[in-house]
Amino acid sequence: VSSWDLNNKRVTLYGNSNSTPVWDFFVSPNTGQNNIAVSDTGGVIATGSYHNIYLLTNSSNTPFFNYDLTMLPDTGIAGPLDITSRGDFLIACASRSDSSTIFGFNSGSNVPVWSFKVVPTVSTGLIQGVRISGNDSVVIVNTYGEYLVFRKNTGQLLGRGLINPASPTSGTQSPQGISGDGSIIATINYRGFVRVYEWNGSAYVFQWQHQEPPGSFYNWMYAVDITHNGDFIAVGTLNFITASSYDGKVKVFHSTNSTPVWTFSGAGDEISNVSFSKSGNILSASSYGSIGNSTDDLYIFKTFSGNVPLYSLNTPGSLYWAHTSDDGTTVTSGGKAIHARSFGNGGIYYNILVDTNDVPVSITHNSGETPGSYKLHQNYPNPFNPSTDIRFDVPKSSNVLLTVYNGLGQEVEQLVKGELNAGSYTYSFNASSHPSGLYFY
Repeated sequence: VSSWDLNNKRVTLYGNSNSTPVWDFFVSPNTGQNNIAVSDTGGVIATGSYHNIYLLTNSSNTPFFNYDLTMLPDTGIAGPLDITSRGDFLIACASRSDSSTIFGFNSGSNVPVWSFKVVPTVSTGLIQGVRISGNDSVVIVNTYGEYLVFRKNTGQLLGRGLINPASPTSGTQSPQGISGDGSIIATINYRGFVRVYEWNGSAYVFQWQHQEPPGSFYNWMYAVDITHNGDFIAVGTLNFITASSYDGKVKVFHSTNSTPVWTFSGAGDEISNVSFSKSGNILSASSYGSIGNSTDDLYIFKTFSGNVPLYSLNTPGSLYWAHTSDDGTTVTSGGKAIHARSFGNGGIYYNILVDTNDVPVSITHNSGETPGSYKLHQNYPNPFNPSTDIRFDVPKSSNVLLTVYNGLGQEVEQLVKGELNAGSYTYSFNASSHPSGLYFY
């Protein structure tokens, strides 16, 4: 699904195989930004445009849901929104500078299940981001200067705080990060900080922060995402080389440590968005790219293999968004047909097929010290049915092959094949497609 915001403002639905639209849904020409979200199943599409919040199905461009913000005494503009994985619950907002209202809807009714009025304590009340956790339990919402975390179903406020406690009026216009179960959140700001919090059962407790070091100017943390299992956090930066020259970096962290696992630099300008696959094995990053097109605008990484892109794309313009599918095999990205810092218009949209055959898909990089030697640990549980965890240690960046054999010594399955950074790893092996018996790894 693509949102076209320049001319003929609309939402366009595509199939995965070609660029011919399945349908177009034209929205109000008065909208400043046409916000969209799509369920994991692709069956329900949400859009917030000017004074209306709509839901559509992938089979029709006629909305089955319409919430008219002009019915509200303080109206507001439809801002960022998100929809659950099955498309059965919507979080949307009426955004205003003095105060905004967050709504929770069952998709079958345009009567809100709950609402919450956000009166800002610092800066503006305009909503800048809405993200629902991967298991559909928690949602993080942010204004320029504050973040708020709610129970998705009830609207219970679980946490609220400043995005930049050291400088409250310096926040961000980007959405914040949240793990799959909502237990870890990450905030970013225009002073270059990423700040990480963890839920302790009753509150979100600050864990650590990392700053992109300032030079003559403060550099920005502009984009953030967290893997579904909460193990990794990726950020994208905007670095000010001078007042009119720029660069961008992608940094990947363990969620327990403020030292980057790896850094990719030289993007030429702002990293506008970062997006993990559900397993965390693939990470995509969109960029404005350099004005002279000397750098690429889209980068796709094997998360566990370091900072060398699996694929990169140079476009004639700038990319504003990237999204990675749950299985990592599809990356979509869109933006402006000329550079973001140049006058002119036109949009571009790309769909990239990613070969993940040699990319670990069920592997977790465990936190802790770097192992001193190669080691393959006993699997647990053993016996097992149908899954077991296999842990192994890699003392330095290495090509790793983890293979399962049956009792006759025949190869059954290759679990890991590729380069991994130093660390301790756990692979969850699901043998439900194999017969019961004795296996070796």
